[in-house]
Amino acid sequence: MAKDYYEILGVPRNATLDEIKKAYRELALKYHPDRNKSKEAEEKFKEINEAYAVLSDPEKRKQYDMYGPAGFGQRYSEEDIFRGFNFEDIFRDLGINFGFDFGFDNFDEDFFSPFAQRQRAQNVGQSILYRLDITLEEAAKGAEKEIKFRHIKKCPHCNGTGAEPDAKLIKCPECNGRGVIIATRNTFFGKIQTSMTCPRCGGSGKIYDKPCRVCNGTGGIVSDEKVVVKIPPGIEDGARLRLRGMGDYAKGGSGDMFVEIHILEDKTFKRKGDDIYVNIDIPFYTAILGGTVKVPTLNGEKEVEIPRGTQQGAKIVLPGEGIRGQRKSGDEVVIVNITMPKSLSKEEEELLKRFRELRQGKDNERKRWFF
Repeated sequence: MAKDYYEILGVPRNATLDEIKKAYRELALKYHPDRNKSKEAEEKFKEINEAYAVLSDPEKRKQYDMYGPAGFGQRYSEEDIFRGFNFEDIFRDLGINFGFDFGFDNFDEDFFSPFAQRQRAQNVGQSILYRLDITLEEAAKGAEKEIKFRHIKKCPHCNGTGAEPDAKLIKCPECNGRGVIIATRNTFFGKIQTSMTCPRCGGSGKIYDKPCRVCNGTGGIVSDEKVVVKIPPGIEDGARLRLRGMGDYAKGGSGDMFVEIHILEDKTFKRKGDDIYVNIDIPFYTAILGGTVKVPTLNGEKEVEIPRGTQQGAKIVLPGEGIRGQRKSGDEVVIVNITMPKSLSKEEEELLKRFRELRQGKDNERKRWFF
């Protein structure tokens, strides 16, 4: 029986491509076998995919409209309908994510597997990630750190070609020199013909008759390396530095290495943006009378003036003593903690009692103005 693709998708014959996509998306979500466990779901899902494969293709839709369902069916087989139709890309474009797992035999491994994505990628080596711990001072001022890492580097014997010096190029026996391998599979969509880059020759159609004896034809060897990483001043926690070409080697080029910075917790300072914060203890008499105290900074200790009558938790700002930013340096914020003696001598106690008597007289005088 001839199939009316417009009726299957529930759209009019003059439907736009956007309307067809919308209808298909709704039906795909409704009848996907992982979501719909009814017996009819599998056949319905196949139908709507077949309808969409035709109506979303301008040329196939033109032929379908011209010859009608019966005439189109005589000219196009299921293999013709689905040829060149990439469901992985279609689902992604429509915002559908089933994980590409359809649960029918090994069809998901054969057709929707991530290998299709890897085929499209160039034969470039993998990038690698290195996590580097630095101190707050190193982050503030910048530093140079030597790191050791392991990666795949270009084979020195064959210079990355994967072949012995006297090797010759021959036609790849795996793909017969075509560079691609074509496979036809029977699926619930019908027969699907797919092509993939030849894994043996990498798509070139040729291989060397004598693979390199050092790297076994891969072009790369595992090696331990050292490199000096320059840490720019003001770098933030979690920032990544890119070292181009320091990743793994492949015949299409080397990947990069990303150095991820982790700033260790500092016992003295706390960082907020480009500013740093430090807590200092001062005796109560310095808070009352004022004076100078030594305060730690990223550039060594500095004497700081404590104003008379400083209160608990007061903040004293030291301009420019923070993290060196791109335009200017941040500040250091000194937070004052007033300490009290745990014991007193007899003389000290007498002095404080005298101070209390003097202070109470002034406080009582002040209270009269408010009552």
